[in-house]
Amino acid sequence: MSQTEDSGQGTRVSLELDWLKENIRCQHRCPAHMDIPGYIRLISQGKYEDSYKLMLETNPFPTVCGYVCPRPCESKCKRGDFDKPVSIDNLKRFVTDYIYKNRIKVPAPRIEKRAEKIAVIGAGPAGLTAANDLAGMGYQVTVFEKESRVGGMMMWAIPSYRLPREQIMFDVSNIEARGVEIKLNTHFASPDMTISGLLEGGYKAVFIAVGAQRGRKLEVSGEEGTEGVMDCLDFLKDVSAGDLKSPGKTVAVIGGGNSAVDAARTAKRITPDVHIVYRRTRNEMPALKHEIEEAELEGISFHYLVAPVKVLVENGKAKGLECVKMELGEPDSSGRRRPQPIPDSEFVIDTDCIITALSQEADLEFLGDDSGLEATKWGTLVVDDGLKTGIEGVFAGGDVAMGPSTIIECIAQGHLASKSIDCYIRGEGFEETKDKAWVTLIEGDYIQERESNFDSTPREEMATIPKSRRGSFDLVELGFMESQARLEADRCLKCDLSINVVADDCILCGRCSSVCPVDALEQVDADTGGDHKPHVSKDGVVIRHTDMCIRCGNCKDCPVDAINMKRVFWEPNEEINKSHKAQVVSSD
Repeated sequence: MSQTEDSGQGTRVSLELDWLKENIRCQHRCPAHMDIPGYIRLISQGKYEDSYKLMLETNPFPTVCGYVCPRPCESKCKRGDFDKPVSIDNLKRFVTDYIYKNRIKVPAPRIEKRAEKIAVIGAGPAGLTAANDLAGMGYQVTVFEKESRVGGMMMWAIPSYRLPREQIMFDVSNIEARGVEIKLNTHFASPDMTISGLLEGGYKAVFIAVGAQRGRKLEVSGEEGTEGVMDCLDFLKDVSAGDLKSPGKTVAVIGGGNSAVDAARTAKRITPDVHIVYRRTRNEMPALKHEIEEAELEGISFHYLVAPVKVLVENGKAKGLECVKMELGEPDSSGRRRPQPIPDSEFVIDTDCIITALSQEADLEFLGDDSGLEATKWGTLVVDDGLKTGIEGVFAGGDVAMGPSTIIECIAQGHLASKSIDCYIRGEGFEETKDKAWVTLIEGDYIQERESNFDSTPREEMATIPKSRRGSFDLVELGFMESQARLEADRCLKCDLSINVVADDCILCGRCSSVCPVDALEQVDADTGGDHKPHVSKDGVVIRHTDMCIRCGNCKDCPVDAINMKRVFWEPNEEINKSHKAQVVSSD
């Protein structure tokens, strides 16, 4: 990740994550800590290319994430405390669609090349993010991918009606522009392709980022060797490769996660009768809520509180799925109530195709039996906080270290790996990067401005294709229009700004506390106790409750100009600036 004092959009500073957690919650919740208020502000100003450049500083896959990110940032959006959260992901997609449609290319930075070579195994989001970062640091990076196409699960497991393949390649083109070499159809475990061989061949470090490509079994009678029983990843990969023949007359998908919903919605496009079987209730389904709603809209049948117990077989082919009804008991380790079978409640779903979508795990067979790498009982590789394995110079991250993860979580792992690998090669101690994040401070008069009626502006909803066209693989969600994006961006509460009260100028007129819609400003006697950090004058105190403040700006119309809106980091930290200058690794 390029670390510069001046990004072109504004001054960058490093802030503690604990501070972000309390003040800029969306950025803290994003695993990659994208500068969300920063790029939304640029959207509101119509500066879409600048917004895109700011996204690229922390995420090499903004286009992909604009289409399929699970949006953890929106769950912490402060606007959601009293209204609906800002549609952060849809705004990201608007910008990346704008860049793509207008064929805008952001030139790769001119980078001083280093002599060291680094190998990355796996061209998914974790591997490509690490490759992008390391290339930005000057290293010569080669990515080895066993498949014929780049992208990993982004390319094979996410249906094209959710994520167009050309959008994946658009993001990948930026990575290749940095000089990253990607070698496809490269299989390890052969005598001439091993981890030890890479290290002996001159690579200073190896990053294993192979993903989780193997599905878990149902482990019920009749599953093994039965025609019509398949894993969801194999099914989705076949469809992505162009195999659109119907897998059966009736399809039953087992599971409640995003992969299950993706498999069911994909099957629905080539098979009329599709069911999802899930052992808990709809409220416990881990799949994204809006994806479940889309599946319901498309006519998929849901069977809740139902678990499979046996695959019924005839002449080697599946002919039905015997199930048992469930009820929820006490919570398990995940915090969800544990499903328990109801005695004598068995019934049969007539189906000739059963797609299992329970979970995935990494396939480590390519490492061989004598790799020396330690694996956990869950099938993940053992790594330390810097993603180092037990072998000198070998690192691992993404699904292969965490288990099945989201794209944005894998991007965060790629950033962590690149930092750790850089420290390893330089012979420096690795400092945990999870405790800080970069924030871009953009100068301008916007700091004192607040648009009118921002508090009554409803959340913009994205248009989708008509139900009559849902049987195709056409893109379902159509994206924001520019007018929608500008309105939605204006809904942001600008949590990276702060209300500042100049105590010496305050005349304690009480106007600020009277116009505050959430009672975040309170005028009290000067001797009031408590843990607040008040703005004190000789006559009294104005207390600002930061956790309640929504940055509406009502209070800044102060009769003596004692109140203004400032950036979160309005006083320069010289130690941070010194550190910043020392860490510059690229130049424009």
